[in-house]
Amino acid sequence: MKTASNKYISKIGIGTYGIGGKGHRDMAITEKDDDNKYIEAVAYTLGKGSNFTEISLGYGHGHSLVLFKKGLLKSGVAREDVFITHSLYPHDLKSLSTMEQDAAKFYEIMDTEYADSTLVTQSLILNFGKSQVYSWLDNLLSTGKTRFVSLSNASPDWIKDFKDTFRDKFFAHEGHLSFEVRSLQDKEVFKTCEELGVENIIWRPLRRSKTLHNSWPLLFELSEKYQKTQSQIVLNWICELGYRPMVFSTNINHIDDNLESTEFKMSLEDYIKMTEFRPEGYSLPDIDWEGPGIDNDIVNQVNNFENFIK
Repeated sequence: MKTASNKYISKIGIGTYGIGGKGHRDMAITEKDDDNKYIEAVAYTLGKGSNFTEISLGYGHGHSLVLFKKGLLKSGVAREDVFITHSLYPHDLKSLSTMEQDAAKFYEIMDTEYADSTLVTQSLILNFGKSQVYSWLDNLLSTGKTRFVSLSNASPDWIKDFKDTFRDKFFAHEGHLSFEVRSLQDKEVFKTCEELGVENIIWRPLRRSKTLHNSWPLLFELSEKYQKTQSQIVLNWICELGYRPMVFSTNINHIDDNLESTEFKMSLEDYIKMTEFRPEGYSLPDIDWEGPGIDNDIVNQVNNFENFIK
């Protein structure tokens, strides 16, 4: 996939949830840092060549998008050189009309006439109606307000339906994959996307550094073997699968480490070990793959993994 200026998108993208503080519009903002730190980090990351992101006006009550825009301006990178996905989540929106308002606000804040992709979740489609949501997305495509459409947290059946409808305009499915949480992998969500020629974009691949605190022997072994950080091992493995993880840090050294994750190669045997790993002693709650609460089910697994030990 390429940006509007015909540049290939990077292997690692920018995760924007948490820029300006963690929280959606229906949540209190927590862990907020100085705005300038976020702006500087966005500018630095863009300047290092990471050129795709996903962002929602719900993140940070809209402040994430404002800070990202300031970071983009500070970086000197042109808007058309960055692939920006505008995401819509049902717990931020009450109706189809609020989706339209959300999109208009995105274009206004970003001072742009288009999104590179507009993303909806399976739960949003179920909440607002398939025909209405599909029609709205089709109108965005036909009027040039978005170049592509994307889907998130969906089952294989919904991914196939989305592909049947939007065909080559279906850019990516955004889902979670980390060292511990493999539900979408086991459900063959990623495999379905591969077969359909749809990009797999991975959100929260390091589980906000929680993975590092669990002292997994395999990660420790591979970190020692290749003299790389455990985060680099995980990101390298995800990229080797052909997927594109999104990460963010305000720490320059961490940004460099993350982006350098693609600059080494592990053995085929070690990649297989990573792919086949499943944690023992954990019983994750079920996901209602066809229900309107799928977003919450998946996020619960990711955020609260440590609570599900037997």
